[in-house]
Amino acid sequence: MNSRLRQYFITGLLTVTPLAITGWILWRFYRVVDDALRPLLERIVFLREYVPPFLVTLLGVLVSLLLLVLIGLVTRTLIGVAFFGLFERIINRIPIIKSIFSVTKQISGVLLADNRQAFQHVVMFEYPRRGIWSLGFITHDDPQRDNLHIFLPTAPNPTSGFLLLVPRAEALILPMTVEEGIRLVISGGAVVERAGGGSLAPLLTRRRRTGIDETGGESDA
Repeated sequence: MNSRLRQYFITGLLTVTPLAITGWILWRFYRVVDDALRPLLERIVFLREYVPPFLVTLLGVLVSLLLLVLIGLVTRTLIGVAFFGLFERIINRIPIIKSIFSVTKQISGVLLADNRQAFQHVVMFEYPRRGIWSLGFITHDDPQRDNLHIFLPTAPNPTSGFLLLVPRAEALILPMTVEEGIRLVISGGAVVERAGGGSLAPLLTRRRRTGIDETGGESDA
């Protein structure tokens, strides 16, 4: 019972933490924009006398969103890449700030990346040697060569890893979603969410040729 509660707690924490950090960053960004914009708007007599305060607040929100879009646009240009690359190198030279920035960047990357589109299934396969099982995500199925392109993530940061070509017969598709697989990697294996929780070990005794996951569909076996 305590183990189950612990898993639920870690799952909730992993779910809430990225959202809370993102929400806090957005709120602070809005406050900076609003504090700079509001004094300028209050100098305009028409806005001060005839426009309700909540519309001024709404304008601050809209300006904040437009600035975020503009920042995203700039970061895709060569100048933006060079500027933010320089900024990141400067941050990485500051001891404490470097750690905070790195963790926040990793969490944001996991939260914002559209891994559900890139990853098709969660799989386990024997790597780096027989008897040791690794968890990865199928990124491409190559039926002509009977191979699977599998992304092997590092823990606890699934935004980096290795690309492996694994024979189809040597991979086992797990009955879990991509989101559950990512949470499993981030937690370092502490959170297991298959069929209500529990160990993945029983699945490893039922190795089979992987055509479709166990939740439904055909198999080559």
